Amino acid sequence: MISVPNPRLPLSGNNISLHLFIGSFLLLSAACSSSRSVASVPSISPADFTNQSRVLIGKLDTFPVLLYSSDGLLPIKSDKVAKEFPSDQIHIAKGKLTKDATLKIGFVLPFLNDNISLSGRGDINNSVSRWAIHYYIGAKLALENWKNKGVSFESVVWDSGPDTVSLQKRVLDDNRFLDIPLIIGPYHRDNIKYLANYAKKSGVLLFSPFSAAQNLTEDNPFFYQVNPTIETQISSIVDHVNQYARTEDILILQKDSDAKLNELFLSSFLSKGKEEGEALPKTLLLSTNINSWVNTLVPELQKREKLVVILASHSDEVFLNNLMQELNRESFDKKEIIVYGLSPWLNLEKVDFQLLDLLNFHVSSPYYINTENSEVREFQQSFYQELGVFPQPEAFQAFDLVNLLFENWIKKGNVFQEDLDSFESTHFLSAPYQFKKVKTSFNNNEKWQLNRNQNVMILKFSGFGWQKD
Repeated sequence: MISVPNPRLPLSGNNISLHLFIGSFLLLSAACSSSRSVASVPSISPADFTNQSRVLIGKLDTFPVLLYSSDGLLPIKSDKVAKEFPSDQIHIAKGKLTKDATLKIGFVLPFLNDNISLSGRGDINNSVSRWAIHYYIGAKLALENWKNKGVSFESVVWDSGPDTVSLQKRVLDDNRFLDIPLIIGPYHRDNIKYLANYAKKSGVLLFSPFSAAQNLTEDNPFFYQVNPTIETQISSIVDHVNQYARTEDILILQKDSDAKLNELFLSSFLSKGKEEGEALPKTLLLSTNINSWVNTLVPELQKREKLVVILASHSDEVFLNNLMQELNRESFDKKEIIVYGLSPWLNLEKVDFQLLDLLNFHVSSPYYINTENSEVREFQQSFYQELGVFPQPEAFQAFDLVNLLFENWIKKGNVFQEDLDSFESTHFLSAPYQFKKVKTSFNNNEKWQLNRNQNVMILKFSGFGWQKD
């Protein structure tokens, strides 16, 4: 069976909790290079630990954990940018990355170690901290592979904190940060905007690994959005549907309390219309009161012989299960049916898997993890040895991104940016990243707005697991 593991792995048992707690310590304030362990720091005498903590377990190294205060006022203005890199023309966007013998790479991730008190208790159940830990361990395993291949690099890790106040104190006030030409992070939207502005002015390449939001930056050829936008996911579904379904077969369903996704689907269908004036698919905004569906939903289901349903909702699992039950009743032994949803369906915990199978359920997703793959299992084992839990999808995504960046840097050096949109990683575990330049044109002047990963796959639920369609 081929499946995508549920990112929400159970965190039960004292051993797992201990390892996650330790993991939250292990990734902070670490300077790393290819000449020594990727996650090691010089040893510090216990007497030197003033207002600090450290933990040592098994093969993992000892890390100092600095406790920061969270005082400070907004807004913060950086005065550390010495050179402006304009972006009004495409060809000038080389930035600070060079073909030196050593690649310098920085990680700015939300470990949120303000949650660690002097008594040594951290909030191991914080989903953001856990995301950062899994992401960095995935990246660390990739770095160790490149070190073993003899590639020279320096890696520095910072805890971004939750806001720009923390970002300034922990990251931009560190002189090492000014020498880093390539950064992965951060996580929170305000911090992304803040570092995106720094990257735009200083020529630093910034790879934003989490947020798929629009309008985080503009006229910024140094910004790379790793997570595809919701519009990209919707576009991939529309392309897939248009391959074989007629407009009259398609029905878009959504809760009436939120019509935004419904509008995005219609806009995508409109932009991909085969002929001018072609009709758009039928849409229904449904009430959570299922008794009302007799007059709204059921007649639309009954009049279609072939039924292609797009569920433009994903947050209310009770509503979604009721809707799937209704679709199954109408389609049972009656008609062909296929249902589409967005990637959050991969994380839903209360969805009836049997219904996913019966309804030929498809999702768009930027990642796919084949647990039958021997290299995926090897990665899972290595990750477990590091942290004591199995990796969540973000660990695989970090592993793939670091490998893509190193492959391209080794081949292209200081023309890294110019060719990344045509560069495909020769090897990946979950995410075949494909970055494309997003451009705008005004008065015959082309501007390089940003770079965005456009690779989205369509997965089908079959045999009680997700697989590529």
